[in-house]
Amino acid sequence: MRWIVSSQSISNWLPALQWLPTYRVENLRLDVVAGLSLAAFAIPESIAYASLAEVPPVSGLYCYLVAGVAYALFGTSRQLAVGPTSALAIVVAASIAAMGGGDAGRVIALASALALLVGLISIAGRPLGFGNLAYFISDTVLIGFKTGAAFYIASTQLPKLLGIHGVQGNFFERIGHVIMSLPDTHLPSLALGVAAIALFLAFERLLPGRPTTLIVVVAAIAATAIFKLGQSGVAVVGELPAGLPQLTLPKIHASDISELVPTAFACFFLAYAEAISTARSFAQKHGYDIDPDQELTALGACNVAAGMAQGFPVAGGMSQTAINDMGGASTPASLIVTSIAVGLTLLFFAPFFHNLPEPVLGAIVLMAAKHLVHFEDLRRLRTVSRQEFRISFLAFVAVLALGLLNGILLAAAGSLVILIARASKPQVVVLERDAASGRFINRARHKVLGGIPGVLVLRCAGAWLYFNADHIRRHILKLADEERGPLTRIVLDFSMVPSVDVTAGNALRNLARALKQRGIAVEIAELRDDVFENLSAINAQLDLDHLATHKTIEDCISK
Repeated sequence: MRWIVSSQSISNWLPALQWLPTYRVENLRLDVVAGLSLAAFAIPESIAYASLAEVPPVSGLYCYLVAGVAYALFGTSRQLAVGPTSALAIVVAASIAAMGGGDAGRVIALASALALLVGLISIAGRPLGFGNLAYFISDTVLIGFKTGAAFYIASTQLPKLLGIHGVQGNFFERIGHVIMSLPDTHLPSLALGVAAIALFLAFERLLPGRPTTLIVVVAAIAATAIFKLGQSGVAVVGELPAGLPQLTLPKIHASDISELVPTAFACFFLAYAEAISTARSFAQKHGYDIDPDQELTALGACNVAAGMAQGFPVAGGMSQTAINDMGGASTPASLIVTSIAVGLTLLFFAPFFHNLPEPVLGAIVLMAAKHLVHFEDLRRLRTVSRQEFRISFLAFVAVLALGLLNGILLAAAGSLVILIARASKPQVVVLERDAASGRFINRARHKVLGGIPGVLVLRCAGAWLYFNADHIRRHILKLADEERGPLTRIVLDFSMVPSVDVTAGNALRNLARALKQRGIAVEIAELRDDVFENLSAINAQLDLDHLATHKTIEDCISK
């Protein structure tokens, strides 16, 4: 029995032990096709994202090589594909460019250390409940953040497309540099980049959802070799080191760690939010559940593996997962197929990518950034909630003006602002009995006429906390003052009050005392057991009449 319990515990931490024993041969064909389709998309994309991250191009391949195997062992999604993403790549570039000082070896060591830190934060964060932190970045803020990120990423790739040198800075500084450098545009580079974009758009229309990136890349490499575009000044990727990476710890200074930690937390927020939302959407599509806590472990394992393999931070991305799903992936085995394909590429086909033009890499990133733009969501948000639209638009502008890293931090802060703003002013409404159903409903919303003489029934929606207690108290007094006729009793419906802290409990007692001086008693209906215990601990029964659990509104009124 001990062995069975231990085996179950291990399989909970290593989900591969759950699907491997039941793996069916008929799934193999689907997973092989899906894995090869993903590889056709991921190989050129990972090189492009490595360029975006300002690390050696081969580092992107190293990420896909090890992250897929790690996720297949530890992940709970059947379709999620893990690798470099455009948003993470630009955060890496923003954080390590200055620290690297132009030393390529130090840059990749810092990027690998950053991936290791993200992995350690993810793994250590599981027992600490870090999985909940990603939910503080709301969809509202992510809309503005991702749209801003798309424009920011585009500003970093335009110099490649134009064949000019790029500069550091925010979106406006980069665009200003591009405009000033337009006379220096290298026409062969521009022609090649525009042709690549045209092909991408044509394939997107003719072959939607298919991994056509490799076709464009092969055509670009062939054109570069045939027409000797490299000799015409078109920048190319150059030599990719052949062979598999050595698994080793990055060599950095101890002082570097403290500088990398804030960026690592930002990468963790972004990576987990992106991975968990993608995994959930595909799990819902196929009718199964994922384990959010185990996904923390899986994300951690993927990033530790990427860090050991001289890669940079990785996450589960929507575009690569969609390719994996459309290929027919039925289990994480498809990711192992992708890793094998990437490994074979590193061993035997790395020289093939020597002539891959930089403008085409820029085109790949631009097409990926295009899918981050959500203007229609911003328009819809403006119609639904002006307040949330302002927060979303603020995140959009912050990314452009302050950069992606600060945009992420502002996104988290914006989400917290929304949460605190809502919690600081919970709704308090007047209830009246509906003649037809006998239930107590919102008087203002349903236009119920005719109350109970001398009794005011109020419903509080949300927790009573130290920062909202005074607002609730003043609102209740205002509603009491607005009532016509003398009041003898106020009944507070606490069915939607999950908790009351000490400060708010004392505010409730003060409210009851103030109303008692007016000859108005205060009673609480639908009081939960734990809230009753909290109020009893501060002797609230001395000021609140007949304090007890689970009394109905009718019980309080009929006395």
